[in-house]
Amino acid sequence: MSLPDDLIMLTSDLIRFQSTAHQPEQIAAAADYIAAFLETIPNIFIHRSEAQGVPSLVATLHDTRHPTLMLNGHFDVVAAAPALFAPRVADGRIIGRGSQDMKGSLAVMLCLLRDLAQLEPRPNIGMQFVGDEEIGGKYGTERLVAEGWHCDFCITTEPTELRICYQQKGAMWLTLRLPGSPTHASRPWDGRNPIYPYAEGVLALAGQFPPPTHEVWRTTATPTILNSGGNSPNQVASALDFSIDIRYTDEHTPPKLLELVQQAFVGVEIVTAKHSDGLSADPEHPAIQRLAQITQARRGVPTPLYREHYGSDARFFTQAGMPAVCFGPTGTGLHSDYEWVEVDSLVALYDVLYATCTE
Repeated sequence: MSLPDDLIMLTSDLIRFQSTAHQPEQIAAAADYIAAFLETIPNIFIHRSEAQGVPSLVATLHDTRHPTLMLNGHFDVVAAAPALFAPRVADGRIIGRGSQDMKGSLAVMLCLLRDLAQLEPRPNIGMQFVGDEEIGGKYGTERLVAEGWHCDFCITTEPTELRICYQQKGAMWLTLRLPGSPTHASRPWDGRNPIYPYAEGVLALAGQFPPPTHEVWRTTATPTILNSGGNSPNQVASALDFSIDIRYTDEHTPPKLLELVQQAFVGVEIVTAKHSDGLSADPEHPAIQRLAQITQARRGVPTPLYREHYGSDARFFTQAGMPAVCFGPTGTGLHSDYEWVEVDSLVALYDVLYATCTE
């Protein structure tokens, strides 16, 4: 089969696995599929491991935990209706859950490893396949990096429209509670209604972090989940639970953000507070500039370097002192009901990565 046919077949096969966090057996089945493909490649080194039920695979062309280049990708996806796991191919696109994010990229990685393994001498590359990026990456990439799987340069093949993402915002997720005192709604003076301090807090938060109406590179704080403890329309709630998603730039630190939230919501209780610093690489790093130059040479157009608002597993490499970027195919519908990846962009991604590994 041709390379496009291989990419379509592998991507479609991977889409059929409903590999969401709530279906660990499907994540395991997807890992089995990838492992079976890797085992058909002669004389490579395969390391499979698992932590807290999350499987990971690392394949290298040399017996090393420190290849020159590491490619990284995840085979877990966000939840979707079962029908979205039935792949379709139309108008040069592969359509289905995870096609863009990022099973198309995994297909590229598998074909690339297969073909690079036939070279002599072999390039010193490795590939990581992980099963928990969509829920934070703690037992996949973060664990692998902590266990010593390092590299001189990492490319996480997240979808970027063949642009190079060198920086991503940090993330903080807060679960909060405002206590109240229940009473009959006809006698509000006998209780304490937590909805009012919540409303005041949202306005205060918006004063600190004005909700943007267009794309901006600054810290944002977005209220998301809201649950009242009320049991009846004529009862003041005993508490109000809510969540805030904060995406922060270098202008803020997690302790400062927590302080600002507590100032906005008077009397708030912190139920949970999690954070993760973002991807941060020097765009002038020689490996990043080389990738940009190779991409431009292969595609014939300038290669943009840019910053992104959401996170990825690439951050674990830069946090450990290794340069890393996101670089992947073109598509649309990330986490939506109509997600697709462009087949030509998968071929282009293969072409650029092959050249990066061999030139």
